Amino acid sequence: MELFYLILIVLLVIIDSYLIQNYASEKKSKMVTNSMGVETIVPAFDVQTGKAVTIIGSSVLLFVIIVIVAMGVIVINPGERGVVFNIFTGVSPNMLGEGIHVVVPVINRVFLYDVKRLEYTMSAMKGDGLKSFDDDSMWSPTREGLQVGLDVTCWFRADPSKLNLLHQKLGIRYAETTVRPSIRSVLRSVIAGYSIVDVYSEKRTLIQKNIFEQLRDSLAKDNIIIEELLLRDVRFPAEFTKSIEEKQVAQQSAERMKFVLEKEQREAERKVIEAEGQSKSIKIINEALANNSSYLEYLKVNKLVENIKVMVVPSGTNTLIDLKSIENTTK
Repeated sequence: MELFYLILIVLLVIIDSYLIQNYASEKKSKMVTNSMGVETIVPAFDVQTGKAVTIIGSSVLLFVIIVIVAMGVIVINPGERGVVFNIFTGVSPNMLGEGIHVVVPVINRVFLYDVKRLEYTMSAMKGDGLKSFDDDSMWSPTREGLQVGLDVTCWFRADPSKLNLLHQKLGIRYAETTVRPSIRSVLRSVIAGYSIVDVYSEKRTLIQKNIFEQLRDSLAKDNIIIEELLLRDVRFPAEFTKSIEEKQVAQQSAERMKFVLEKEQREAERKVIEAEGQSKSIKIINEALANNSSYLEYLKVNKLVENIKVMVVPSGTNTLIDLKSIENTTK
């Protein structure tokens, strides 16, 4: 709009210059003598003040009229709504939708509201969120009184059907004056009901859900719709972080010791089973020896050669062992 007014002013100045030169000036001639004494006739213009003032005044009036008419033409962009304020009747319950609208200038003033999904982020990271150059995160006390740092993103939008009420109650800057304080208040209220261990553990999802539900109910009274809330980051005091790290190290050591003990127990059980097997084997051998004294010789030979069934002992002995008969006897 400012560019339109600038172009209009430039055009009016050009037109005024042309009109003054052609209609508000009287062409005359005058004699000019140069340094050598030669006289020359030079044309000149004598501006008539009355006509010039009339032309300039008309241009100013035309400019004012165009500006007033332009003020009455309102363009509502996609995703916006217009709240009309009448200086005599106040805020109108009828909102202006997308498109071009004509209102009575001066008497009616239109306030544009963005009804698309908006984001409000409070973060410790610079360049993130509305306050991009500051640490906009918040620290809230837990049930034990320990402070935790919170980064939060909230998605919200104004209720399009109740913009007139929102405008009357909160105004254009409702995100800064209402949404932000409400987020911080609800965060403190919810976090205060949990321990620092709860915030650190899997209960974080439950905490996020509780914050969302309380914030949604709170801002619904102000005609603001909360669509989603994300608890992006949680920071803990250095002492708590150190204790958690020590606990994790101790827990890993305990798990490792448990594994070693279980391994040794399994090894001991294996040895018992092995000993029991050996004991049973010895018992069976003893029983076989009791029934047949030649069984010991059989075991010797069987260990030496698996496939030999008859063995001849060295010369000088009359012993001939029939391994086949011993094997049949033991079966």
